Amino acid sequence: MPPGAKGSAGAAGTAARRVAAALAAVAALQAAPGCGPSAEQQEADALLHAIDALRDAPSEPRAAREALLAQLERQPASTPPAASARDTCARAYRLLLDATAAEARVRALLEAPAGAAGPEALADLAAADAKVKESAEVMPRCAEALAELRRRGRRGM
Repeated sequence: MPPGAKGSAGAAGTAARRVAAALAAVAALQAAPGCGPSAEQQEADALLHAIDALRDAPSEPRAAREALLAQLERQPASTPPAASARDTCARAYRLLLDATAAEARVRALLEAPAGAAGPEALADLAAADAKVKESAEVMPRCAEALAELRRRGRRGM
């Protein structure tokens, strides 16, 4: 070993031990209770993600949006703002998806051979129209509930 190498190796070892100790301390602090997001914040984040995924999903295939809506409806929501956001947004999107399903039934009846579209087609169309209108009324409340959930998340619930 060249002269002075032993001293450099010892200093490097000491520095490495100090860095490792500092990293271990940071990891312990992050794992300690009170550090990092709370359970309520994690719940809110998961809920916001589920709503964003549903909102951003393409309209077709409808089955994919139905699956995302079912996921949203099953999301835990233990705080009033989380429950409000989940329930209001799930209602708005349920109405919208039910309306598009009714519209698809009417479209299929209209494209079928003559005589297939009877009075039930008009009833389905009226129901679809009513659900679209109700969804349009509920959507702003969904947006407000999401905004409140995000605000509370920035303030730490």
